[in-house]
Amino acid sequence: MRVRRSGSLVILLEGEDLVFHNYLAQSTFLANPQALEIVRAVSDWTDLDALSARFPGYSKGSLQGAISDLATLGALVIEGDEEAEADARFQREWLWGPFAAAFHHATRVGSFMSEASAVEMLQDRAHFTPSPPLYLTNSDPANDISLPVRNEYGEPFATMSRRRTHRAFRQAPLSLLEIADCLLFSMAITAVIEDPEVVDLPLKMTPSGGARNPYEAYVAARRVEGLEPGVYHYSAMERTLGRVGGPPPAFGALLAGQDWADDAAALIFLVANFERTMWKYHDPMAYRVVAVEAGHIGQNIMLTATHHGFLANPTGAMDFEAVEATLGVSGPTKGVLYCLILGRPGPLETQVPA
Repeated sequence: MRVRRSGSLVILLEGEDLVFHNYLAQSTFLANPQALEIVRAVSDWTDLDALSARFPGYSKGSLQGAISDLATLGALVIEGDEEAEADARFQREWLWGPFAAAFHHATRVGSFMSEASAVEMLQDRAHFTPSPPLYLTNSDPANDISLPVRNEYGEPFATMSRRRTHRAFRQAPLSLLEIADCLLFSMAITAVIEDPEVVDLPLKMTPSGGARNPYEAYVAARRVEGLEPGVYHYSAMERTLGRVGGPPPAFGALLAGQDWADDAAALIFLVANFERTMWKYHDPMAYRVVAVEAGHIGQNIMLTATHHGFLANPTGAMDFEAVEATLGVSGPTKGVLYCLILGRPGPLETQVPA
C-alpha cells in the first residue's frame, strides 16, 4: 500500500488548533502536530516501510492506523482508490493553483437560512450595527456637474428601466419561443472568427474574456408549452435543446430551499467550463473573469424576459451538488455558478421585491 498527501488539502491555524480542510472532498477536521508531520512526509507516493524508516519512534501498526484515519478524513489518498483517482484528475486538470481552487470548491457547500430567519437576523443586526450606506453622494454642489437627462427614452432603454426582481410567480407556462429568445440573446454563437494557427473563436451577444466562451446553459423545464418537463442542454452553435434528464426536482430543493421558486416555469443554469479559459490563461485571476461573465449572460436573459413581460430572477444560492447531479455535470473544472428563475409574475399585492 502506498499513500500520498491529498492535492486539495489546506491547513489553517485557528487559535492554537491545526485545522485540516480538503476542499475537494468537503472534509474538515482538527489534527495534532504528529498528523501534520506524517502529511508533510508523503508529498509523493510512499509505502509503509519508507514511512516507518522516516518515523522510527512509531510502530508499523500505529503508523498504519494513523494512515487509515488520515485517509478516511481526506488528508491522504491511497493508491488505487477512487479518491486517489479523483485527486490525480484534479491535480492534472486544475491549472489555477490552490487559492482559486479552494475558493471555488470550498464555497460549493454551505447552509442557507430560511427567508424568515434571514429577516430576523438582519433586524437583530440592524439594532446593534447599522447597515453601511448603500450608495455614495457627491458633496460639492458648487462644482458637481449635473448630467443631462432626455425627456423620452426609446428601446432598449425602456426595457432596461422596467426590469425588476420579484419573488412571486403564478403557475402559468412560458412559450418555447420565449425560452428560445432568452437563450438566443444570451448564449447563441452568432459568428466565428477563423484562426487557422490556433483555434476558431466563437462570438455571441455577450462579452467573453479572450473569446473562450466558458459557459454552457442548461434548462430545467416544468411548464413550457411544446416542451416535455425535463432537463435540457442548449447547444449555442446549433440553437437546439438536447434532453439530458427527466422531470427536475422541485425548484426550491435545487435552489437551497427558496420555495418561492416552485411555481416558476423553468430554470436556466449557467455551467462554467473553466478548462476553456485555463487553456489560454494560466493566471488564477482568470477565475474572476469567468465569474463576471455569468453576469453579462444573466443580464441579457433578464432583459429578454422583461421585454416579453415575464420574470427572470437571478440567484447564486443553490444546492450545487444536487444541481450538478440533475444536470449530469461533473469534474474538477466544471461547475454551476448562476441560475435564472423564469416564470409569469404573480399578483402585484403578493410581490416581494428582492
